[in-house]
Amino acid sequence: QIVVAMELQDLYLADPAMPSHTGKLRRSDGRKYPSLLVALGLARAGTYSPNTRGLSLLHFTSQEELEGFLEYLPDTNPLIVNSAQALLLLYAFLENDGEVVAPLLSQLCEHATEDFSDREAGDHLPEIYRSVIGYHRRRLLSADERDRLESLEQIADSIEQWRRRTYTGGGAHIEAGTPRVEPYVDIGLLEKPDPFIYKYRFRQTGLVWAQALGEVRTDSEVSEFLTTRFFSTAARACSIDAKRVCEPELIVPRMHHAWQAIQSAGGYAPIGEMALVAGIEALLDHGLIIEPSAAREAILAYQKENPYKVRFTVNRMGVLAHARFLEAPAKVSDQAGQ
Repeated sequence: QIVVAMELQDLYLADPAMPSHTGKLRRSDGRKYPSLLVALGLARAGTYSPNTRGLSLLHFTSQEELEGFLEYLPDTNPLIVNSAQALLLLYAFLENDGEVVAPLLSQLCEHATEDFSDREAGDHLPEIYRSVIGYHRRRLLSADERDRLESLEQIADSIEQWRRRTYTGGGAHIEAGTPRVEPYVDIGLLEKPDPFIYKYRFRQTGLVWAQALGEVRTDSEVSEFLTTRFFSTAARACSIDAKRVCEPELIVPRMHHAWQAIQSAGGYAPIGEMALVAGIEALLDHGLIIEPSAAREAILAYQKENPYKVRFTVNRMGVLAHARFLEAPAKVSDQAGQ
């Protein structure tokens, strides 16, 4: 009798519905996964407990999906990313790595009719890294920022050395390239002709995002894109006939619903995170575009008219950062604003 040891992830990765059958998590790489959660803003450094972004992801994760991580559920694959999770993760990727991902997708998009490998994607990175380094070195940097730039420079040098060698598998360009293309298969921007091989091509959804990100390069441009154009781009990419709204009476009730899901034990939630959750639900469930900048202006206007219904806190820079609802706003019908 032959006994084959299998993990839950083996069963889920073998699901024909999975867009990629690669990427199995390995115990030898376990120390990297908590760091990734911290880098994406999903967990706190040190304790690795979920922070507000982590709560947002949990909000878009069903109880069945959570149970699927504990026991095999053939009708529920928790590794398949749903539409709400995809938008949340895409926002997180761009927020934390947009300076690299935006130009990378734009360059790969120039040959959109051709398949490309993770190695070929990695070959684009040295020039992108050096552009990021050049931009940030003109600013006054903290010690952590200087360490990050030094690390990027070392990786760029290593990739260039590997590019000059005969390909034998592995290498710095693959180690840097794979994490910057493989996740975009799971969230629907890229696809694999063969789910077992690290070859990729753009989906139409990915082409829309790559073109929209074409002029985005610096961290300030990434921030401007995320706050003013993220959901309008998502609507085009997902072929959703959506209407942009700015009215507080249409936005604030949805902000309140998001606040209920992600508030801290003290009753506060980051305004930006409330806007993100509300924007995802508004687009996917109601066909409405609520950009984070519009959501912020809406809740500020609402608080000005209703000073005893919302309370704010400010960060160290004196900028309004968190909100707490003391009273629920009037509900809005699903059809309002459409």
